[in-house]
Amino acid sequence: MINRRNLVKICIATAIAGISQLSWSAEIAEGTVLSAANIDAIKNETLDGKPIGSLLTEKMEWRIRNNGWKLPLYKAKEIPLDPKWVKASQANIGKAKINPETHEVEGWGAGEPFPNIDPQDPQIAEKLIWNWHLGQLAGDVATAKTWTQLLIDGKKGIHAEPIAEFTRYNMKGRLSGKTVEGDGKERSRQLLFFKEPAEVKGLGTFTIMYDSPQVPDSWVYVPAVRRVRRLSGGAWMDPVGSSDQLQDDLEIFNARPSWYKSYKLLGKRWILASAHAKLPAWNPNAKAFAERYPVLENVEPFWNLNNDNFEPREVWVVEAITPDTHPYSKKILYMDTKYPRIYQAEAYNRKGEFWKFLEFHSNVFKGEDGFLSIQTSCGAIIDFQRNHATVFLTDSTQWFVNSAITSSSVSLGQLEAAGR
Repeated sequence: MINRRNLVKICIATAIAGISQLSWSAEIAEGTVLSAANIDAIKNETLDGKPIGSLLTEKMEWRIRNNGWKLPLYKAKEIPLDPKWVKASQANIGKAKINPETHEVEGWGAGEPFPNIDPQDPQIAEKLIWNWHLGQLAGDVATAKTWTQLLIDGKKGIHAEPIAEFTRYNMKGRLSGKTVEGDGKERSRQLLFFKEPAEVKGLGTFTIMYDSPQVPDSWVYVPAVRRVRRLSGGAWMDPVGSSDQLQDDLEIFNARPSWYKSYKLLGKRWILASAHAKLPAWNPNAKAFAERYPVLENVEPFWNLNNDNFEPREVWVVEAITPDTHPYSKKILYMDTKYPRIYQAEAYNRKGEFWKFLEFHSNVFKGEDGFLSIQTSCGAIIDFQRNHATVFLTDSTQWFVNSAITSSSVSLGQLEAAGR
């Protein structure tokens, strides 16, 4: 029999346990900044009902504890999906498929080729990557008129700030007007050239990506000799200029999916990602650091985007195994489950050692025709083996989606004109 004194002890213990449970599940205030200073104190508190510790991958937690990364925390918000894109994606149901021999998609028109993926589908990882490659909500044409590629030494800070222009024009899978332009062989065209400083002004590349396993045709304009030179078929694995970013790292994954050896779904989970990034990320006309780089923190290692917004996002985790000639052995990709957007990735060298961390921040941009696109505002490719990073920042006032330009505006002739 329990006496009164023991009963009181039991009640007190129960009350303490209840208070402890409430403390464990306490919802954290929006705007709280997760850092090395408070990670142990708040990792069991929740954001949108999810323990903060559960929203961190191993490499995310390592960066917070050891590399000065800080994450301002906010509740998740819905991402509006453009009705044209949704309609085009639904039209692919029952039509699009992956050829088991070529690993190429057949029967795709526009939008996401596989909008309703069964988690038990043995091809799920491959289909997710094809959704990304063919179904991004980037618009028929997207132009970043002004963006920078900061080169950052982890000890000394920013040592270069080249300014460039980038345009990608889709030749297939278009959502306005004709679905296909040209003879149907080209997937997209890409034009990139530098505008500042003087020593790199005019240097740029023009690339044609095909809707087939054919490797891209790429040309580079070299201002010093006023010549265009053809690049090798393996240029998609080469670095962009002198940066830490490969051509294959543009938007984290920029390869034709069939060029990679294989894909494996590692799971489905929640992480912290920047899906409603702070705008602007860069003010090129400002002089003071805080005004010029609003999302960066000017402390060692100088590459952390510590002033941006992070929220819980549910993601697929996909392992992508590269071809033998690739600098990486694999990438681990974290892709939103609601629409094709890759927020971050880990890249490993040929020995299987962790090499780079890639993070891309995004926001919704309305195109000139009203199209709701998902565009990158900023991001970082961090090479931890050489303590160096490339941080790119866009001037959001100079982002243009579905502007009235033609495919002839994204051409080899335009590359030469820009270089001169």
